[in-house]
Amino acid sequence: MKKLSLFIFTVLFATSAFAQNAVRFTKLGKKGNPIIFLPHIGCSSEMWKEVAAHYQKTNTVYLADFAGFNGEAPIKTDFTNGYVTDVQQFIKKNKLKNVVLVGQNYGAFVAVKAAQDKDLKIKAIVASDFYPKLSMVLNPNITVEQLEQMKSGIRKGTLEMEAGAFTATQKQTAEMMNFTKAEDVDRFVQWQVKSDRNTLAETLCEQFGTDLRPVLKDNPIPMLVFTTWYFAKTYKNMPISEADKKLKEMYGNIPNVTHKVTEDAKDFMATDQPQWFITEMDNFLK
Repeated sequence: MKKLSLFIFTVLFATSAFAQNAVRFTKLGKKGNPIIFLPHIGCSSEMWKEVAAHYQKTNTVYLADFAGFNGEAPIKTDFTNGYVTDVQQFIKKNKLKNVVLVGQNYGAFVAVKAAQDKDLKIKAIVASDFYPKLSMVLNPNITVEQLEQMKSGIRKGTLEMEAGAFTATQKQTAEMMNFTKAEDVDRFVQWQVKSDRNTLAETLCEQFGTDLRPVLKDNPIPMLVFTTWYFAKTYKNMPISEADKKLKEMYGNIPNVTHKVTEDAKDFMATDQPQWFITEMDNFLK
């Protein structure tokens, strides 16, 4: 009987420990409603440093680091669901209420999926560089076959690329798309290089293969979405007045969404324009 009890305890302990290994949370500040910051693919929670420093003065801040990113030990499979489940369990375990989830691109993707649990007390979602159906950014009319080909290319390119070429590619992407400052580019590249390649590929494929518009069609949670018009202005000479039309195409009739658009930042808007980001987030949360 003792052996059976010990076996059951061991199994339950192992299951509990495994269930919480997809996300590591770091707590900053000890007062006010909780804000949980979620990173983009391959990134450290350090990406939220400036914004988190502002909010830890008035809120309990939690920084999330995902398994497989920036040297964190990877999980084997079902990556997004693992992150989503851990975020949900963390909120429930700590009995958090009036929670604000803040995410950059993939982090916002995880936030939206986590918030579908109606037992959670989610006050708001703040999403930066987020689109409910990411594949629409590349091709609004992408077919199932084209999507599968793209995912195969992502896996092949990410997993088979030689280390030097991978580093160079990440730097080029960061310079073109992510940041305006060289030091932020270098930091991003180091995060990606330290990340598990399989995790990078599969999380991106999972995001590209998901359409959250049906999930959000009756969205009850207020959402603030930050979008940059830098690329449309710089490469297509499109005025910012066109942004509303484009966002309408991307979001359809999703309710409870507030959009804020900038022309002066690349994709990581909280890094390129932290004060603007904080001001708009402050106004929204008030």
